[in-house]
Amino acid sequence: MADKWPLANGNWSNAANWNGGTKPVAGDDVYADGRTLNVDESFDVATLRNTQRSGGTIGGVFNFNTSGITANITGAVSLGGASGSFSISASTGTITIIVGSPLSIPNVGAGFNGFLYTGLCNLTMTSPAFNGVQVAGGASNISLINKTSSGTITLNGNVVSGNSSGSANNNNALFSTAGATIINGNVSGFGIGTGNFTPNYAINQNGGTLVVNGNVVGGGASNATTAGILFSGTSMTINGNVTGGTTGLGISTSSPLNTITGTVTGSAAVAFSTSGATNNITGNVTAGTVPSITSTSANIINVTGTVTASATAPAIQSTNTNGQVYLNGNMVNNNGKMAIYAPIVWLDRTGTTQADFFTSGGVARTLYSEDTVPNTPAVNNVRSGTIYGAGNTLVGTIVMPTAANVRSGVVYDNGTTGTALFTTSLFLTELSSSTVPVAVRMQNLCTPMILGELMEAYKK
Repeated sequence: MADKWPLANGNWSNAANWNGGTKPVAGDDVYADGRTLNVDESFDVATLRNTQRSGGTIGGVFNFNTSGITANITGAVSLGGASGSFSISASTGTITIIVGSPLSIPNVGAGFNGFLYTGLCNLTMTSPAFNGVQVAGGASNISLINKTSSGTITLNGNVVSGNSSGSANNNNALFSTAGATIINGNVSGFGIGTGNFTPNYAINQNGGTLVVNGNVVGGGASNATTAGILFSGTSMTINGNVTGGTTGLGISTSSPLNTITGTVTGSAAVAFSTSGATNNITGNVTAGTVPSITSTSANIINVTGTVTASATAPAIQSTNTNGQVYLNGNMVNNNGKMAIYAPIVWLDRTGTTQADFFTSGGVARTLYSEDTVPNTPAVNNVRSGTIYGAGNTLVGTIVMPTAANVRSGVVYDNGTTGTALFTTSLFLTELSSSTVPVAVRMQNLCTPMILGELMEAYKK
């Protein structure tokens, strides 16, 4: 199709301001051409660029300042020029941006932000991937999306920290200081680089709330630190698994409330580092070569699941003297390594049934709760009042009849013989006082003697 660009600053809807006197249509490649375009209507195009066209000018701004806009870009978005080349400034409503190709930042200078989100609207963006800076040399403070809005941003797609080289830091796919973030996709600190740079993140958020409906994995950069998430807002929820990377954390958080519904697995790097007050994990926690969960704060870590050490590290390591771990599940130590290393460990009285330890000779030994010792009968299979089990903590409940209540000669209860005799007089005594329906009917039977008496009385 055609290349389209504006002739001057103005509104997208003004056909006269476009080359050729017509607005872009589906399949067109659109350039900002150094101008500021106010996106005041929905559109459908092939590409959206503020890189330089042949014979044109680099840079320009696409300013989304009108609520209710849907931008459908079937191909790529190309970023270039100054920071904030895509501006989300609408003060109300919703802006929707759909991109058919992964979003990423080219080699740019320090402080560059591809999408600058400052308005009070809610923003929904869909793309196969939201990537951080690709090659930035030693440049720092670069973000694909920079959000200072109190609105909600929803990203449909995977969020990945970028690839860098040189001494670069604080480069992110998403940097946010306020509002709510919802990620429908996986989050990865995948960054690969050769420089010795300080942490870069897929998501770096220091305000508001965060929900990730997907898995989180730490970074894998060489001689560098890239991580999945750095979070210090009010609450974080991960509906998926969290895994440490080969060099970078999965998640580092100081949020007062953190919830993970999924497994937490260490690798060569920690999966989940927390200084938040309350941390709830519903899923198994397994150490790698380093712990899967670490904390140096006086916080609470609640785990519902099995906690397993590796041969080199505990699964949970809490070093503050007031740190507490609540375990509702089993604990599996490994080669003498404790699965939980913490000053205070609380075991759920019903959910924690066994813990694996080792003797000084390295022989495995499993400790069980008193009601789950192997081959121990259930209390309803033990005579009432009988005390048994580990620590004499179990009491039988089954009630056995006495010999006088069992028919004479019947053997029961480990060789005991019943003594009750069945006689006619006993039968009639029991029948005369019984209220069982069939007994009541028998009590009212008409015998020949009674019938004769009734006939004689009738004759008289």
